Amino acid sequence: MTDPQLQKEAKKSKVGKKVLNFLITDANRRKLNRYRKDRARTRMIRQVSQEHESHLDDILPNALKHIMPVIQPPALISQVHHSGGSLLNRLFDGHPELNALPHEIGSGTPTTGHWPGIDFDHKPRDWFETLYKEVDTTKVRKKFCCNDSESTAIPFVFLPLIQEQIFLRYLEFAETIRQRDIIEAYITSCFGAWLDYQNLSGEKKFTTTYAPDLATQPESMESFFGIYPEGKLISLIRKPEDWFACANSLEPEIYGDVSKSIRCWQKSVRAVMEVNRKFGDRVCLIRFEDLMSRTETVMRFVSEFLEISFEDILLKPTFNSRPFQPFEVHLKNIADMASGYAFNSKTLNEDHRKLIKEMVQDDYQTILREVVVV
Repeated sequence: MTDPQLQKEAKKSKVGKKVLNFLITDANRRKLNRYRKDRARTRMIRQVSQEHESHLDDILPNALKHIMPVIQPPALISQVHHSGGSLLNRLFDGHPELNALPHEIGSGTPTTGHWPGIDFDHKPRDWFETLYKEVDTTKVRKKFCCNDSESTAIPFVFLPLIQEQIFLRYLEFAETIRQRDIIEAYITSCFGAWLDYQNLSGEKKFTTTYAPDLATQPESMESFFGIYPEGKLISLIRKPEDWFACANSLEPEIYGDVSKSIRCWQKSVRAVMEVNRKFGDRVCLIRFEDLMSRTETVMRFVSEFLEISFEDILLKPTFNSRPFQPFEVHLKNIADMASGYAFNSKTLNEDHRKLIKEMVQDDYQTILREVVVV
């Protein structure tokens, strides 16, 4: 929508007020007052959420006024699904030198495992559509709860209505229009539309993002490192039997066939090994099991890899700097906390274990020689 369209729509139906009243209830306003650290964004939300005064055309100028370009290179987390990538990105969340873009909002890359193709003969709105990922705000709120009660959900104020406008406005002021500028405009729009994001200020070194399967595409990684020569790739390698047990349990409609599924694991591991051999010091391979059982040791190593300070927040998965269920529990190690990752090969029958070992034993032993030894 253009600005005049926004104003027209607001006057006709007061969409802005309805949206804000839905997203920012009285209870959520009280939570936001407790959670918010960024005072400028606090004032912005207050300005656009005053009862009887909010309209859609109030939101965009305020969002643009407080926008901060997010131009740091990505620290990309990528490997086959169900290997712990989203969990690792939640560990990065809240670190003062990082912006951690949730997978639920979008990574600036499509979910197909391919780097986005930008046609420079097209218009900026077409570029936005290429990169855009629809955000289900209700689903996000339910996912990141402090406990099983939805009433304790962490506030999440994300307005897709203004995201495109931020993207277009960013490019209006860009001195050049390269593919990197377009992706930076999109990532900036993600954080700009996330009104109550707590960690945007301060000096950042990377934007971490989880893009499953991107690392399995050689041409995609060539594009990634071509655009971001200072970018980083972190891949988690999970024991194949445990990976299949987890993937099959969570998504049986996709990973029900053991042979087909293990070939996906095999393809991912072989591709990651090739990327590691080609881009070396920009790639970090970590055993999933080490992350779960030796979290602090792994995260200290990763801090050195990214050249950031080690902070205790790296040891606790958070969303917008707040702990959430099921991780906010008092258990001995992170493996016990992540119920979605608790599946292991003990749940498999003997035939499945034997087939998996026959298919990937050589690949698994080979990549174990390339992972970080902690």
